[in-house]
Amino acid sequence: MEVDSPIHDFSKARTQVWKHMLVFMDSMCLRCAVELGVPDAIHNHGGPVTLSELVQALPIPTSRAPFLRRIMRVLVNSGFFSIEGNESDGSNEEEVYYDLTATSKLLITGSTNSLAPLVRFVTGMEVAMAGHAMTTWIKASDDDDKNETPFHVAHGGKGVFEFASERPEFNALLNEGMACDNRVFIGEVVKNWGDVLFGGLRSLVDVGGGTGLTAAVIAGAYPKMKCSVLELDHVVDVQPENELVEFVRGDMFVQIPQADAFLLEWVLHDWSDKDCVKILRNCKKSFSCEKNKGKVIIIDAIVQPNSNDLDTIRAHYLFDTYMLAMCPGKERNEMEWKAIFNEAGFSEFKIVGELGIHSIIEVYH
Repeated sequence: MEVDSPIHDFSKARTQVWKHMLVFMDSMCLRCAVELGVPDAIHNHGGPVTLSELVQALPIPTSRAPFLRRIMRVLVNSGFFSIEGNESDGSNEEEVYYDLTATSKLLITGSTNSLAPLVRFVTGMEVAMAGHAMTTWIKASDDDDKNETPFHVAHGGKGVFEFASERPEFNALLNEGMACDNRVFIGEVVKNWGDVLFGGLRSLVDVGGGTGLTAAVIAGAYPKMKCSVLELDHVVDVQPENELVEFVRGDMFVQIPQADAFLLEWVLHDWSDKDCVKILRNCKKSFSCEKNKGKVIIIDAIVQPNSNDLDTIRAHYLFDTYMLAMCPGKERNEMEWKAIFNEAGFSEFKIVGELGIHSIIEVYH
């Protein structure tokens, strides 16, 4: 039986500090595995692989096998891969077989639900630099704060979207990272709540809809509804022709095209409360349907601090600090959402459903 003592308390606290100092290596090991194509190699092998088989399938020298084993050990411990065999001392690597888990199956390149591009974006140097700038940013005086973020501090005063507009590679990674997380997610939304959300609508504008993937999935399921995507010039410029949706160049802070309903998927958490109110008011001005018939569909997080789901709470809190580093926005609880809706002039809202760390909200005209 373990007995509490000053030395035990000190040891436990010290271990906690080391764990959190080094937790970024979890992300770096994950990024390395995605960039090397480890999930692809195991998937293409058709089953569990030994370390030597894995090395042969990857673009690395055989001499790097011991180092790959150490990276895989971290990812096995984190639940990204399963292991068969004795890994206790690593003395006989051929006794060990690695296989995919439900999590690493989400990282197979080219699969319809691959999150590999999102991993590459979130763990990239540009995001890491924003994290490193958090201390400088938070120490700045209020007079220096013009809706700026740590990302502005790290990247010469440019915000994420301005930075992306000037760098095609970063812009492509940002758009693909956001789009890949949508592919299966929006399909599940349509399958489970499609008729509730989109049934009977004549038109829908996906505000800030990026590559148009979400709007295309919705349009495919509801072909009688006109689906449009409102986006900035630099986003629209790189989009291929899309028969299902119409791309509209514009700025949601200036004017939004008319429609029966508006979709704001992972948009409002990018912005301050004041900016969210402005976006929602612009939606309200652009309803084309009869009075009190229009609605805004919001897909975003609702932080629930008292939830029993500790993993979701942790994900929400980490997501919130990620937003702190990248954008002027944040993840909000239900009361914070309600205050924004009221300020924007909406009389009612309803939480339609939940899917993972995100919720679906309808806000009524």
